[in-house]
Formats: sequence, structure tokens, C-alpha cells
Amino acid sequence: MGDYAATISTPLKKAERITRSLGIYSGKYNLTNYNTTLIKQTSITKYFATGGVAGFTQGIIAVVVDGISDNGHNLQWDYTTGAFKAYKPTQITLSGSATGGNVTVLLTEGQFAAASTAGTMVAAGIEAATDVDCGEVSFVAIGFMRG
Repeated sequence: MGDYAATISTPLKKAERITRSLGIYSGKYNLTNYNTTLIKQTSITKYFATGGVAGFTQGIIAVVVDGISDNGHNLQWDYTTGAFKAYKPTQITLSGSATGGNVTVLLTEGQFAAASTAGTMVAAGIEAATDVDCGEVSFVAIGFMRG
């Protein structure tokens, strides 16, 4: 079982101040080996105030990713640990008919028509397993700057 391992690539030398107290840091985050025991990502958190600031854990207000990783995982920032938590989306296959709120509404010749369609959709995922390459996402972190 390997440790949580990730690399960041960014053209920024450090977080950039955008207001008197707030800063922004961005780049590409490649989570090469996920472990359910999360390890604080100091390569991101080191630029922001330590401890809680104005109710925000570790001085970070938000860490936003650009979508699903190139390996199909959803990365979500865990404010308590200061690390990304990885989830593997679950696909649900719909078949047969649907009624009530599960009906697709189609516009045909100026008339609304209800139609039931089969297909797939993404549901809430489950946490990724340990020792999985979760892939790469672009991220933006915003928080209270040090000093």
C-alpha cells in the first residue's frame, strides 16, 4: 500500500495576491497514487494562512477543479485535511419506461410532448480505492495569504 502521492505543475512561483488579504494559486494537479489516508498537500497550503481564518479551515476559502480528471475521477478538496479526496463516479443505466418526474420533455411542432427515454447518467460516486492513479485536473485555490 503506497502513500498518497501527487505532483503540481504551474507557471507560478508562488500564490499571487489579488486583494490586500486574499491570494490565488493555480496549476495542474496530478494525483498519481491515491491513499484513503489523506496527507496535507503543503505544495498548495503553504501559501495560505495556517489555522482557521474567518471560519475557513487552513485559511483556504475554495479549491476548484475544472471537472473530472483524465482518468475519470472526481477530485474534491477536503478542508479538514488540506488534501484532495478522490471519487469514482457510478454510472446508472436506465431502461424501460419512466413516469412522473422521470420524464424527458421534448418540444415538437410547438407542442410539448412527454417521452420516456433510456440511457445512462452519473450518480454519486464512491471513494477511490488505495493505490489508484486518479489522474490530472486543473485547479484554482483561493485563500487568505500568509503575512
